[in-house]
Amino acid sequence: MRQTFYFLLLSFSLACCTQMDQMERSDYSVIKYEIAGYAEFDRFHPLLADYKDLFVFFDKELIFKVAAISYPTVDPSGAPVEASGLVFHPINKKSRGVIDFLPSAHMDSEGGGTDEMYAEEAVLILMGYTVIMPDLIGSGISKEKYMPFLMAENTGRVAYDMRRAAAQYLWDEFRYPFPSETIIMGYSLGGSAALATQKYYETYHSNTVKVTKVFAGGGVYDLPTAFDVFAQTGIATYPAIPKTILAFKHYYFDLIGRELDLGQIFIGDLLTNCEEWFSGAYRSGEIRRMIGTDLHAYMHPDFFKPSDQQNDEFKKLQPFLKENSVTQGWIPKAPIYLTHAREDNLAPVECAEAAVKKLREVGANISLRTYPGDHMSVAIFFFIRNILRFL
Repeated sequence: MRQTFYFLLLSFSLACCTQMDQMERSDYSVIKYEIAGYAEFDRFHPLLADYKDLFVFFDKELIFKVAAISYPTVDPSGAPVEASGLVFHPINKKSRGVIDFLPSAHMDSEGGGTDEMYAEEAVLILMGYTVIMPDLIGSGISKEKYMPFLMAENTGRVAYDMRRAAAQYLWDEFRYPFPSETIIMGYSLGGSAALATQKYYETYHSNTVKVTKVFAGGGVYDLPTAFDVFAQTGIATYPAIPKTILAFKHYYFDLIGRELDLGQIFIGDLLTNCEEWFSGAYRSGEIRRMIGTDLHAYMHPDFFKPSDQQNDEFKKLQPFLKENSVTQGWIPKAPIYLTHAREDNLAPVECAEAAVKKLREVGANISLRTYPGDHMSVAIFFFIRNILRFL
């Protein structure tokens, strides 16, 4: 009888083995927290609040805890950084599973989820899912650090370390056995970050994290394609190109003593003021008012030439554009579902089309659905469509 009891106990223990059990313990600190419920729906985002009556399937009885936590990770140079993020977890009901939701883009350092506590990306908590959402470096508690904008490898690393910290926090706080399975989601920069995180998990941690599905929208998945499209149109309503170039300059050039001459990349007022304007002190709309939307007003004429005819400074950047594109260097295992605006004015739809073409060539299960409208108008389709998937 005793042998049977110990056998059953051992079997139960093995069956309950989770990702947290397989990973090294992660240090973390709880910065702040709140206990909340459906009454806080309006705090997630005004746009979602406008459609509140449509979400009849949200659990109005659910009580959840949202905690902002800090945890150790590294920046693209490998230097230690204390980062932060949000963890949403049901209190009065069993969690339906874990969603890694990557944050949308912002230029200012005050735009991290932990600053607001109720990021719209986490609204699926109201369907009973545990949602974890890293701020990424350059916002939240790490807002004094240089933002590694569209730097794929570091995005995945920071998301993974957040996942480890969240697993430890949820075990300590709720004795929640953190599952190895996860769904990854993200829109805009979060769309790019979602695929970057999938790539990192499946490349380095497939033994501890099993990605089941990825839902991404409005992302710049292929940087060379994005730069080519912007060069052809000459219009950019979001200042992502300077932000990306300055991030690359900081981490790939300045920190290791290599030179990148911005005088051969930018012109006009941007050349004079780029470090200040992209320091994290200004929102994207403020930057757009300062530099405009005409790329010819602030990008060097060589930007508009074919890549093989550009000057040496642009050619220095080209390998890093490829390196930080999530369309190459791996074979995705989990299915990927992309959503994109046909008239996307922030992230060209050609980026999504390139992702589908290149990843299908290596055998990925990836699909794309496009909608009429621009980047922001299609964002609501992304959320509603994917919320319906969870019913």
